[in-house]
Amino acid sequence: MSMRLIREMRERSEDEIEVLGSARRENGSRKWLRIGIALLFVVVFGFCVWKLFFIRPVEEEGTLLEEPAPEISVADSTSLAGDERPCVTFEKDSINDVVLAIYALHQLKAELSLALPDTSDTSVYFVLQAADIRRDNLQILGDFVLRGEQLARGKRKTGFCAIRNGQITLGDSASDAMKDDCVACQGDFFRQYPLVMEGEVIVNGLKGKALRRALARRGDRFYIVASLNRESLYDFSEALADYGFTSALYLVGGTSYGWCRMGARVHELGVRRGKTLPSHNYLVFRSAISLE
Repeated sequence: MSMRLIREMRERSEDEIEVLGSARRENGSRKWLRIGIALLFVVVFGFCVWKLFFIRPVEEEGTLLEEPAPEISVADSTSLAGDERPCVTFEKDSINDVVLAIYALHQLKAELSLALPDTSDTSVYFVLQAADIRRDNLQILGDFVLRGEQLARGKRKTGFCAIRNGQITLGDSASDAMKDDCVACQGDFFRQYPLVMEGEVIVNGLKGKALRRALARRGDRFYIVASLNRESLYDFSEALADYGFTSALYLVGGTSYGWCRMGARVHELGVRRGKTLPSHNYLVFRSAISLE
């Protein structure tokens, strides 16, 4: 065999070895690429599942008692027999796509209480939680006066409800004048978010949506108004103003517990929890006249 033929055979063999090596390297690269794509898919899919089932959306900053869950609402309306007798009447209405439960208060006087009145007390017609509770120390948030004694201080919320001789005054001011007057006359006082004042919406910085409640005034009558769906605080305030309420003050919303008496029936509002705090406080409406 000539040297030339041997040299050509050697070169051809080396070329075949190089091609086979390149094919192996290419096949190995494709294998690792497929593995990488599969791992990436598993990671992305796992993250989506984790986010969907284990990450809860951040709710608005609020109190311990504000929880976005369906509220137990009164189903039946009660007609007013006459303004001369204490009673609560109910109607359901909507405005701006905000559905409202509206309770009108007739011949009732207000007071604050740290104890939840029992439903057997027939002089009581409506009970709702009033001032918020702080998350850090579980104390009442903002200025709070009970029968002339100031139990809490703070002006983070400028809206207020002053109660003197059972009569309510709603306002929006950081001044101590009305609070001091309630101390002097053995009255009650608490602070909350102002929603509507003089017919104008008050813009608050509270974000998110939740079930809402308010103490509102239209003409010479006071009302308890609750949203039956989760609403932003601004949409709730705007609905109150557009409905004709000239002033409105926020109350503890969500599923916080309360009850009202309509006719012979007592209707529970919200959810009654087993554990109560010493700082739980209630806005109570009693009969303003004797039925004897």
